[in-house]
Amino acid sequence: MRVRYTTFVLFLVTAFNLMDRQILAILLEPIKRDLQLSDTAMGLLTGFAFVALYAIASIPIARLADATSRRAIIASALAFWSAMTALSACAGSFAQLALARAGVGFAESATGPASNSMIADLYPPQRRAFAMSMLATASPFGVMLAFVAGGALNDAVGWRMTLICAGLPGIVLALVVWLTVREPERGGAESGPADTTRYDFRPTLRYLSQSQSFVYLTLGAAASIFAIMAMIVWSPSVLTRIHGVPTATAGLSLGIATGFGGLIGAPLSGWLASRLSRRDVRWLLRLPAFTSVLAAPCLALFLLLPPVAALPFFFLAVVCCSAMLGPVMTAAQDIAKVRMRATASALMILTFNFIGTGLGPVAVGALSDLLADSLGSSSIRAALGLAVAASVIAGALFHLGARDLRADVARAACPMTAS
Repeated sequence: MRVRYTTFVLFLVTAFNLMDRQILAILLEPIKRDLQLSDTAMGLLTGFAFVALYAIASIPIARLADATSRRAIIASALAFWSAMTALSACAGSFAQLALARAGVGFAESATGPASNSMIADLYPPQRRAFAMSMLATASPFGVMLAFVAGGALNDAVGWRMTLICAGLPGIVLALVVWLTVREPERGGAESGPADTTRYDFRPTLRYLSQSQSFVYLTLGAAASIFAIMAMIVWSPSVLTRIHGVPTATAGLSLGIATGFGGLIGAPLSGWLASRLSRRDVRWLLRLPAFTSVLAAPCLALFLLLPPVAALPFFFLAVVCCSAMLGPVMTAAQDIAKVRMRATASALMILTFNFIGTGLGPVAVGALSDLLADSLGSSSIRAALGLAVAASVIAGALFHLGARDLRADVARAACPMTAS
C-alpha cells in the first residue's frame, strides 16, 4: 500500500510540474496581445526563460537527492515553483514574466531526478519499466489540465487569474508530500547485488559518459522532447491562428487529445517494454526507436489537414511520443548505479530540457517570424516541420543506443575500479 500511495503522490507532483510548465502554451495568444510580444519572445518565455535556472540548478540538486532526503527536496521545490507560477500573474513586461518563468524552471529541476530515483528504489527491475511509464502518464495528464482548464479559465477570467489558479493548489500538495510520503531504502528493490557506494561527481560523470547507450538515449530523448515541446507549445496557435478556432475550443480538444493519448501511450509502452525487456533489455530503447519514427507522419498530417481531420493524428502523435518516456527513463536508471540515479536523471533531463524545452519552442517561433512575410499566418505551420524532422532523428538515436544497452546495464551492479 505504501508503494502505491507514494507512486500516486509522485504522479500528482509530476502532473502539477507539467501543468505549471505548459500553462503558458494555451495562454500564448492573449499574453502576446496584452504584452505586445513577438513569436520569438513567446518562444523564449516557454523555452529558454524556463531552462535558464533549470540548467544551473539541476545537477547540484540531483547530487543532493543522491545523498539526502528526496521527499524534502520534492516538497520544497513544489511549493516554490507553485508560488512562482501564481506570481507570474503580476508580470507587466517580458522581463518580469521571464524572471518568474526562470523561478519555475529552477524549482522544477529538482523533482524529476528525485522522483525517478524513488521509483527505482520502490520497484524491482522486472516491474520498473511499467512503474516508470505510469509515472510518465502524469506528463500528458498535466498538459491536459493546462490546456483544458487553462483554456476555459482564460476565457472566463483572463490569463492572469488563470496563472493564480494554476499555482495555488501545488502549495497544498507540497504539504501532503512533506507530511505523508516516506523515503524508500536505497537499492532496496534490486533483485540481485547492487553497488550502493556514494561516488563523487567526477567519477559519476565519467562512468555515465563512458556508457554509449546512456549518451545515445540522452540525445534521443532530447530530439524527441524537441518535437514534443514544439508541437505542444505551438499546436494551439496552429488551430487559433490558421483555422480561427476559439482558445477554449482549441484548449479542450488538444488537451483531451494530449491527456488521453498519454494515458494510452505511456502505460501501453511500459507494459510492453516490461515484457520484452525480460527477454532482452535492449527493447527498452528499441521500442522508443519505433514509436518516435512513427510519430513523424502523424505530426505532419496534423499540420496539413483541417482541424476535424487533423486532431486524430495529433492524438496518435501523442500516443507515439509518450511511449518514449517510461522505457527511456527506466533504461537510464538501470544503467546508473544506485547512488547515481538522481544524477543520471538530472543529466538526461537537463540535456533534453535544454535542447528540447529550451530550443524547440524558440527555434519554431524564430523560424515562424522569419517566414511570416512570405507565408503569413501559415508560417507557424511551416516552422513546425522542424518537429517532424526531430522525431525521425530521435528514432535513429534510440536505435543506436540499444546496441550497447545490455552490457551497460550489467556493469551497473559491479563496483567501479580506480582509474
